[in-house]
Amino acid sequence: MAHNIGQMFYFGERPWHKLGEELKAPATLEQALAAGGLDWEVTLLPIVPAGEPESRIGHRVAVVRTDKKPGETGRVVGVVHPGFEPLQNRQGARMFDALMGKGKAIYHTGGYLKNGEVIWLLARLPSDIRVRGDDILETYLLFTNSHDGSVAIDIRLTTVRVVCQNTLSLALHQRDTAGKVFRRAHNGRYALLQEDARAFFDFSMRHSRETGNLFTRMANKPCTDKEFQDFLNQLMPDPGKPASADRNPAVQRAYETRMETIRANREQIVGVHREGIPEHKIPPAER
Repeated sequence: MAHNIGQMFYFGERPWHKLGEELKAPATLEQALAAGGLDWEVTLLPIVPAGEPESRIGHRVAVVRTDKKPGETGRVVGVVHPGFEPLQNRQGARMFDALMGKGKAIYHTGGYLKNGEVIWLLARLPSDIRVRGDDILETYLLFTNSHDGSVAIDIRLTTVRVVCQNTLSLALHQRDTAGKVFRRAHNGRYALLQEDARAFFDFSMRHSRETGNLFTRMANKPCTDKEFQDFLNQLMPDPGKPASADRNPAVQRAYETRMETIRANREQIVGVHREGIPEHKIPPAER
């Protein structure tokens, strides 16, 4: 299952996997914890070989859900190093909520993947980025945490509506995130998280406003077809012909194929620039 959903909720459009509890309105923090199945804690337990209780494995510990009984499916959610200090769901969620929620109904999706290895909350920001007219970019603040060490404690701005593992991965692996992501290790120094997260949030809001202003200026700046074509030629120039192409038919064919691909890509981009993306080619989640 590519979605890897253990439990989740959503407000708005139904996710592609058709799972999760649908809410008729955005959730408050308490509603999000309940609907997303996040109101549980984890603890660390030693790992020992079966039948050898005295042979403890010193360099690893198990992360287990305390709401699950020993032997129950889904109890173990991770195996980590002994220095790993879990951030409990409610603890992390309260820190996140203090940034802008403060008890208000702002959560659009949330839940956990698999048995609880990774959890997330997605909050809609109070103001979208309006480029021009009805061209609006929805913006969210995303909180992610893991109990298996696969994801750091992470808060970031995103335009991705997280509803599964794939969309979460997309949101967490966007390029050019230097200075734009709040990320901390599971080292137990959580008393400092709130202050650091607040500073990051204030920076993010300024960055969002600046980005909105930049988009508006770009949308209002005229760009002729020739100017756009010149820009595209610089962005995707014709490749240089290899010196051996005239002597080697295979190299010549590869060069010609590359030329055709680049020119076809430029033509497609020009088509989108002039006419937009056809409705039937827009993924349902982005319509």
